[in-house]
Formats: sequence, C-alpha cells, structure tokens
Amino acid sequence: KVYFIRSDGFQAPAAGFNLFIDQKPVGHLNNKRYMVHNVTPGSHHFSSQFSGKKSKEKAEKLEQQIEAGKTYYIKLSFQHGLFKNKLHFKQIDEKEANKMLASLRETKY
Repeated sequence: KVYFIRSDGFQAPAAGFNLFIDQKPVGHLNNKRYMVHNVTPGSHHFSSQFSGKKSKEKAEKLEQQIEAGKTYYIKLSFQHGLFKNKLHFKQIDEKEANKMLASLRETKY
C-alpha cells in the first residue's frame, strides 16, 4: 500500500494535485486529504501536477521500489517559489504519517 498525504493548509493553493502512478492518473488530492493505493511490487514512478495545468509535464517525480507486504507513506507538499511554485514528494515514516492522518480525510477513487 502507498499512502499519499497532503496536509497543506492555508498557505497552499486551494486547487488539488493530480496524482499519477507510472504516468497513469490515479486521483486528485486536495488540502488536508489523503488517498491509499494498492501498488504491485516493483519499481514505480509517482508524479503529480497542479490541477488544470495543460502541460503533461509533471511538477514532481519520485521513483520508488515497492516491496510486497510493506506500506509506504508519501507526503506531498507545496512550496512557493520566487519564479515558480513547486510540489514535493517526501517519504515519511509510519509514526509521522499516523500523526498527520489523524486530522485528515480520505479521498477514495
């Protein structure tokens, strides 16, 4: 399982992020939400982009080796930039994820 977690609040844009696994769309994640996907073992590319962005170029990419029976927690965060805003992926541990998940709502697709 892979948890995608977005806890950004007022400082982030209200628009959601589109999520992709191996370049296939898997959902739309708004502020203070998370979603869970069952992912087959092996190497996978996770990516995201701002909603409504016409370009197919993804704003952030992460390659992750997924092992059978393990759970992964990936935090998505927004960073304001001087010339360009960025989305970031960061793998976090279960303890940090559980603290965040307690105050978030699940988005199902």
